[in-house]
Amino acid sequence: MAEELKQLKLFSDVAAMFAPAKSLYEAGCCPCCLLRFLGERDCQIYQKSAEELQTVALTLCNQPQGDVADSPTGDTTCVNTDDIPCIACLGILQHGCSEEFLEKIQQKMEEEGYKSQLFSLSLMTPIQLIVREHAVMLFLRERFSDLYTGQSIDKVTSMKDVYKWRCGPRLKDKLNMEYHHQIESPFLIQLMFQHKETETECSFLISACPKVFPTNSRKRKRDSEQAVLNRTSVTKAIGSLSESKFMSLVRCPPEKVDTMCRCQELTCYHEALFVAGRYNKYSRTLSQTPWVVDGERRGETSVSELICTRIKAMFMAQEYRFSSAGREDVDVRTLGRGRPFLVELIQPHISDVPLDKMKLLQKEINSETTDIAIRDLQIVSREESGKLKVGETEKTKSYSALVRVEKPIQPDDLKFLEEIKDLKLAQKTPIRVIHRRPLASRDRVIHNMSGEYIDSQHFTLHLKTQAGTYIKEFVHGDFGRTQPSLSTLMHMDTDILELDVESVDVDWPKTIDE
Repeated sequence: MAEELKQLKLFSDVAAMFAPAKSLYEAGCCPCCLLRFLGERDCQIYQKSAEELQTVALTLCNQPQGDVADSPTGDTTCVNTDDIPCIACLGILQHGCSEEFLEKIQQKMEEEGYKSQLFSLSLMTPIQLIVREHAVMLFLRERFSDLYTGQSIDKVTSMKDVYKWRCGPRLKDKLNMEYHHQIESPFLIQLMFQHKETETECSFLISACPKVFPTNSRKRKRDSEQAVLNRTSVTKAIGSLSESKFMSLVRCPPEKVDTMCRCQELTCYHEALFVAGRYNKYSRTLSQTPWVVDGERRGETSVSELICTRIKAMFMAQEYRFSSAGREDVDVRTLGRGRPFLVELIQPHISDVPLDKMKLLQKEINSETTDIAIRDLQIVSREESGKLKVGETEKTKSYSALVRVEKPIQPDDLKFLEEIKDLKLAQKTPIRVIHRRPLASRDRVIHNMSGEYIDSQHFTLHLKTQAGTYIKEFVHGDFGRTQPSLSTLMHMDTDILELDVESVDVDWPKTIDE
């Protein structure tokens, strides 16, 4: 025990801690808060069992001055138990760290089906603890001025840190997840503690600190005090009061309480998870997303629903958001390696899905329909997901279009198309979409094209264009709204019968070996 006491860092002389320790215990501090106010910052000390912490506290509390013994001696009546709420943490480091409460967290996790590799803890504590901790520190400064003068509350280890040090490793074993105090996880267990018995202990600051709380704020009704009393304003108000003024308004040390601070709300939150891949669309009657016209659904399903329904179920997400590198019309197929897509999963309960299960999920989606197929299904980071939209208008896409011409043609009539390079177009918003898109003129480029003769009135047009080019309008001209168009280039009316996307030239996401 002597070796453990020497780990306490606030004082160079271990024996100097005995008197403050006993005063803190007599005032009503729990073992953890006693160690906090003695400056202990070693997380391993706080990870001891409640019984071991009591032993440390007893040793500090009862050790005769100037002698470091290896076992507690003397009167122990001043020592608190876990049944007596601490004056500093109001029981958060007592009941809040109990096996009973940690089992409730475990039960909630099991009921809601959360599974993650790593978790973090987040605490919301009553703001009156700021007042109480300051009162304890002023009590120590007044009684032990030679030891605590110049010591600020910053020297006191954060109650939230101590809670995480104590409970994180124990929850790690119960939940079978990794936990690292200094590593933030996308999966968060949030605990909100409240203490009704002391909820008005900050109210005095409203009248005592008029510069922090202006008159219009002070006139607010009692039930709206929370609108002005928050962590920032309370900290600022306390900092504006002199020590003597604060001690004239608040008992130092704080009053003991009868009830433990309890967790009023336990919630689990997982940051959005991102799943990427590529899809092919083989149907000419399937929309990319649900198609609704005048409040009426058109079509039984969509590309996004065929892909996302299974993914949402796998990750047990509340909802999803689908996006892609552009979109094709209902009657347009997407061939080749497919179009990159991204699914943002909101509040997923499961995040640890290995690649082999992702491959199985991909296979299941592909087996349920012949209208689409997906590939390269994988989980990506938030940073990686942003690459889908980077340089969107600089990307290129390749198409093939079945074209019908007004006048008979011969194969040689199409050769001039191969000589056209980087053709600049001016495209006004097409008539077919002007009801849902703003009227504008957009400059686009056709990098190259060629014609593949079929018969005297049909040929296949192959194009490589800047992303965002309206291909249908380029072919027929859209009543002159696209200039130049294939119609003006061939000096005859041309119309498009079928259109396929042959490639979307985006090197994302990475290719997954089948």
